[in-house]
Amino acid sequence: MAQQNPAKKATLIEVLMVILIVGIIVILVFPAIGEKRNKDRMNLEVFPTFDIILQANEQFNEEQGYYAFDVTMLNLTTELENKQYFEFSLTDTTVIATTTSKFGKAGARVIYNFDKDYWSVEDAEDVIDKSWLP
Repeated sequence: MAQQNPAKKATLIEVLMVILIVGIIVILVFPAIGEKRNKDRMNLEVFPTFDIILQANEQFNEEQGYYAFDVTMLNLTTELENKQYFEFSLTDTTVIATTTSKFGKAGARVIYNFDKDYWSVEDAEDVIDKSWLP
């Protein structure tokens, strides 16, 4: 009679190694997914909205002779009301997009000074990567 080999069972070490490998993959993949999502949110909300605000501010300047010092002066309530990841403000020649808690961290700011054509990021703590700016 031939002896049958019983099915080999995984040892505790082998199971722990598989869990470790899966954990390392998760640690590497999830931050990359989060960064991509945040970059997409910026591309969909910040840059198009900045263009709308800048055009409205230029038109305001042509009509009034000075730039608006508050975004409410531009009558853009319909354009700004459906924004969920950023709140927009304006100070003369600077447009500021401030993240909301839905973005992941509230209070990070993307700033564009259109008079000097200068972009900056403040209080981001790795939420907004400066390389995403134009």
